[in-house]
Amino acid sequence: MTKVASIRAVAKKPGRRPPLRREMILAAAADLFHDRGYAGTSIEDIGAAVGMTGPAIYRHFESKEALLSELLERTIRRGQRDIVATLSSGLSPEEALEKIVRLSIRNTIEERASVITGEREGRSLSPEIRRRLARERKVMFEAWVEALRAARPGLELGEARAIVHGVTALILAVNRASDLKAEPRTELFARMAMAALRSQGSIVSI
Repeated sequence: MTKVASIRAVAKKPGRRPPLRREMILAAAADLFHDRGYAGTSIEDIGAAVGMTGPAIYRHFESKEALLSELLERTIRRGQRDIVATLSSGLSPEEALEKIVRLSIRNTIEERASVITGEREGRSLSPEIRRRLARERKVMFEAWVEALRAARPGLELGEARAIVHGVTALILAVNRASDLKAEPRTELFARMAMAALRSQGSIVSI
């Protein structure tokens, strides 16, 4: 059974409340945007995936753009929460940095459809929404930089930002290595990311 068919089957079960229906709409939209592209997916397609008419989607989301925007914002916010929680967890700076790497890789794999859609379809959003998402990404980026400089106190800010740009781009590439299962893929990319983060100095051994 495909993901969309599974979502449709769940949606038809009795007793489903609107918040769950909203989540199923988002899940269906993520898969359809990934498989067909944003332009190639209609509100009617999304409605059919969850057993609704297309116009009924508008009771939950005002537009297809609002669906895409929420998908991308949720992915960013998940990353933000993980980083903030890790930095506040009492771990050593080295341990915190490694945990952030592993959580980011896990999130990228688990949110594959939304992450890839964000890379491909971000320009489909209005300039105002793109600016808002860019601000959210900047918050997460600066938290990464903070974590790296805590582990490497002597690192210049510009160099730290350059390293984080490279490492986050590397982590985004984890979904292109889909011939590897999730666990070995996580280990491989964690090692590569940590090697880059500890360049010109030893941070931690994985």
